[in-house]
Amino acid sequence: MVELKPIGVIRTPHSHSAAGPPLGVVLTGGSRGLGLAMAQRFLAAGDTVVVCARDPARLDAARTELAAATGAGERLHVLAADVADPGEAERLADFAAERLGTIHRWINNAGTAGRFKRPLTELPTTDIHTTCQTNLAGTLQACAVAVRRMQAQPPAAEAVYHLFNFGFSAFGARLSRTNIPHRVSKLAVAELSRQLRHELAEQGERRIGVHELRPGLVHTELLHADLPAAARPIIDRLAESPDRVAAVLVPRIRRVAGSGRVIEYRSKAASLVRGLRAGASAFRRQAPGAGGLRGGRHR
Repeated sequence: MVELKPIGVIRTPHSHSAAGPPLGVVLTGGSRGLGLAMAQRFLAAGDTVVVCARDPARLDAARTELAAATGAGERLHVLAADVADPGEAERLADFAAERLGTIHRWINNAGTAGRFKRPLTELPTTDIHTTCQTNLAGTLQACAVAVRRMQAQPPAAEAVYHLFNFGFSAFGARLSRTNIPHRVSKLAVAELSRQLRHELAEQGERRIGVHELRPGLVHTELLHADLPAAARPIIDRLAESPDRVAAVLVPRIRRVAGSGRVIEYRSKAASLVRGLRAGASAFRRQAPGAGGLRGGRHR
């Protein structure tokens, strides 16, 4: 689990004028990694947060850690649920509406990269199914229940309720070293966001914004699972800590307007430059005569 450090800059209610009014936030996959770090940032901004995750023990530990780090235990509500299960997604929506009153932000962070970074033909069928079910079916179902609840909230002439998905751009999929089910399901999530925006626009629905979050590489258990030793030096240079990414994304999520925004931690150009530098650094360490040659041979 990510070790949370107390945030003191925007913890108190007196800072709402700077951080914006308090929001009702739903965050799936919030018991570890980036989700946990984002939950802390929302709580520190004065928001009331519903955190959902599949593992009850992890979720309970996350609740304890978040309450200790933010002092905002009364504004934190947790529910053990798997949004890939249709009944569980509905249960989450009911729970969130009851605890929050108004859902201002719904963030579909729950996802998996699978257990193995291997060619498609070497993946267990259960891993293929779980990855696609969690990433695509789970996000579809969560979008459906979130939109239904938002449509039951007071009308508005512009987007005041916002839904966020974690999809891949074509550029991101090309750079990714994850397996095919993960890349394909994340490309499909990005298309889901586009299609949902189009559908809502056709219905004349203006109160709901649908957006994409692109955090880039983040140091999490999913990123490092089954990672080849040779790739670790590059990943170590490319990836960022969950807290650093959350510190950039959460303020932008809180002040988002309209629909169709793509909120990135790092621009495509910056990601490309960083990737080239990381690759060059790894090459230098393993080149003949370099100090890292012996380490490179043993990886």
